[in-house]
This record gives sequence, C-alpha cells and structure tokens, in this order.
Amino acid sequence: MYIDRKEYRKNFTSAGQLYMAGETLEFISHDVSVQGISIEVVPGRLLAEYADFETYIKENRVVEIFVKELMLTGEAEVIWLRQEQGAIMMGLEFHDTIYNADRLWLKRQFYRKERSFSGFLLTKNKRFEFEGKNISVDGAMIFLKELDASLVENSIIRLYSDSESFSIKATAKICWITEETAPEGFYLGLRYLDGK
Repeated sequence: MYIDRKEYRKNFTSAGQLYMAGETLEFISHDVSVQGISIEVVPGRLLAEYADFETYIKENRVVEIFVKELMLTGEAEVIWLRQEQGAIMMGLEFHDTIYNADRLWLKRQFYRKERSFSGFLLTKNKRFEFEGKNISVDGAMIFLKELDASLVENSIIRLYSDSESFSIKATAKICWITEETAPEGFYLGLRYLDGK
C-alpha cells in the first residue's frame, strides 16, 4: 500500500552548514527523511538575497552539507527553493553522504569523492592529457605525467573530460601543484571557475 512520502519525514531541528557558490552558509533544519532534509538558510555575502540563490541553482544544484546533530556530511542536490515569510527555504536530497564526519567537515579539503576519469586540459594553445583522481563540488585533483612551464599555480586552464564516470567542460584555476608523492608525475589541485 502506497503511503504519501510526507509521512516518512520527521520534524528535526539542527544547526548545520551548507557550502555553495564558494562560501559556507549557516542553516537550521526543519525536517529530515532518509532521502533528504529541508532547511532554512541564513544568507551570506555572495548569496545575500533570494534572487541570488535562484540564479545560482539554475547553473549548479549540487552543494556540500554538514548536519551537526546527525554528524553527517556529503553532497546534496537542491530539489526545491522557495521564500516563506522572508525566509529562504531549501529542500535537499542526499547524495554520497558520510556519517560521524564532523572532523572531515572542519577540514573540507579532505572531503573529496574518489573518482577515476581521464581527459585533457588546454593552456596557451597547448594540450595535456591527464588522469582524474578525485572530485568535490568546487574542484578536482588530476595527475599529469609531465609538467610544462605554462602550468603554474594560479594559472587558468580549460578542462575537458567525457569519461563514462565523469563528464566536464569547465574553466579552472590551478590552486596547487605537488610532486612530493608522485616521482613519476605531478598532482594538480583545481578549482572550477565556471562550467561543470
């Protein structure tokens, strides 16, 4: 017998944080289910008005979330957005969540989803093949066998991948480069500037 999905939702008040558009926003949850959560978001510096949220989710519905009382962090998708009596309300569906993860959230750079993919990047009319190692909402870590003088920290590149596991076409900034753990090549940390 079918029961309306709303009956599976439980009133649940918890503080939490939402990472979207490059900033961390505070929220209070109103109810939760095994599939998602509805929250009231405190506006931030970049997403200051309802219209800002509306514009942003037209481009990207994926966010990172931390729910304090559940000790849950991971990715979520914005399913609905509305304004109620001046408050910005949002319905999120959980994806790739981790429990007992307060320490991971405090060190956000370690919340990255392991994913292998391949592609190429372009800079100054040069093309470089890469292997993707992991991704997050706002960036990725890739591996290059060779490094060119044009690939330096803070340089802007175009990133392309059409792998079965991950498809992307974006402009990105190189945030860091390291060779300490890869004598056979180089790891690059990238932050998306647009696309995805």
